[in-house]
Amino acid sequence: MTTALIADDEPQLLEELRQLLAEAWPELEIVALARNGSEARRLLDELRPDIAFLDIRMPGIDGLGLAQLAPADTRLVFVTAHAEHALAAFERAAVDYLHKPVTPARLAATVQRLQAAQAPREALRFLQAWTGNTMKLLEVDQLAALRSELRHTRALSQAGEQLLLRTSLGELQRQLDPQLFWQIHRGSVVNARAIERIERRDDGELWVQLRGLDQALPVSRPHRGRFRGM
Repeated sequence: MTTALIADDEPQLLEELRQLLAEAWPELEIVALARNGSEARRLLDELRPDIAFLDIRMPGIDGLGLAQLAPADTRLVFVTAHAEHALAAFERAAVDYLHKPVTPARLAATVQRLQAAQAPREALRFLQAWTGNTMKLLEVDQLAALRSELRHTRALSQAGEQLLLRTSLGELQRQLDPQLFWQIHRGSVVNARAIERIERRDDGELWVQLRGLDQALPVSRPHRGRFRGM
């Protein structure tokens, strides 16, 4: 089931959007309602919803700031009464931008975009990026890790090659085999076949050492369960 979080500092508008979504997309599970940016950030980290509807102007952390802190695989929809923020919203790779008051017809169009983004895609075989007039290719099977850099992604191979892709980590994850590519942190995905060893350090933290990478990558608390018993 697709999950969503809604964040807005106006309780009435928060409830109105929840009701409109229930009518436009009955199968969508609203897992949390946040009344300020700080609460939204905590819930995004804890619940990792598929979609986040974010008001742009909120106390604590505004919606645009949250966009940079949200999990890479969470799709973003901005909701605001201030149309001048539209360009900034799309620069943060938002799926859509809703202007208050939200109408059922406009929300239906947003739902269609979100559902289209969920459609299965052919699995990736190669990653490609242009550097000047040169295109570099990297076989997905040779990946060691993918690291999020805002709305871009750095691909690291087991041979030490790197590509900087103008694609979010979340977008790439939807095209990768989840049985092989494991998320170990909000901004890190690793190829299970490239794992050399798992280290538990004196402070109890887990780190993954990958072939081809000099530096180990940390495993965040929400993802440690994958390594129980290993």
